Amino acid sequence: MLTDAQREKWQKDGYVRLERFFDPAALEHISSFVEDVSRWDVSDDKWLMWFEKTTDNRKITSKVENFLDFHDPLRRLLLEDRRIQSAVEDLLGEDSRRLKELLIFHYPDSGGYRPHQDIYHIPHRLPERMVHAVVAIGIDDSDPDNGGLFFSPGNHKKGVFPMDAGGVIDPEVAEMFSWEPVVWKAGDIFIFDDYAPHYSLPNKSNRSRRTLYLVFQRASTGGPIRAEYNVLKRALNPPEGKVAFLDKLKPPNGIFYRD
Repeated sequence: MLTDAQREKWQKDGYVRLERFFDPAALEHISSFVEDVSRWDVSDDKWLMWFEKTTDNRKITSKVENFLDFHDPLRRLLLEDRRIQSAVEDLLGEDSRRLKELLIFHYPDSGGYRPHQDIYHIPHRLPERMVHAVVAIGIDDSDPDNGGLFFSPGNHKKGVFPMDAGGVIDPEVAEMFSWEPVVWKAGDIFIFDDYAPHYSLPNKSNRSRRTLYLVFQRASTGGPIRAEYNVLKRALNPPEGKVAFLDKLKPPNGIFYRD
């Protein structure tokens, strides 16, 4: 499935884009299914949801985790043919297991995510490496204007950078990096190493940047399995409950910001 050039890009920069991975018909289904999820009520024991307050005092869905077990058509479309996992295992050079999934909606007037590495988020308080390859599925086009991602090429090979208490890379360190915008079209997938530093700006456009992320671990390493992770996530980074007060919404994690 992958070319030598794509494998080289992954090794050199820590990320690679696979264009037109999903055809227009599949993408239409994914987009529709994601809208289904965006309209779910909050759950006390299944999926996890967070919201944002916009500048004009509306509540919008910010992020959802642990939803594929509760949406069979979306799970089958993404996972049944194993194309995504095969691409991940080609890049990792070994078998993998799926740890988690998340949807970041990045609607107009949504916040951004400060420079960070997915290798380890301080708020989760987990000693084991959690993530190894993250697959971003582009549901909408993504570019800097609608809050698209920026990555620092090659810095996935330098370990964990100094962080603050929220899991953000020390700003003085992040300022020394060279950053490049990552652009993709709806239907592309973008795979990145969990050590690769990245960030996104708030979405000040009138276009959404919905992205579905599938997170994989190397089969050879430790860390929590999927069920354990979801229990820990709910306990240590709790989602919204049944009543979400507009002025007291819980941030999805320590790296999220709106200013």
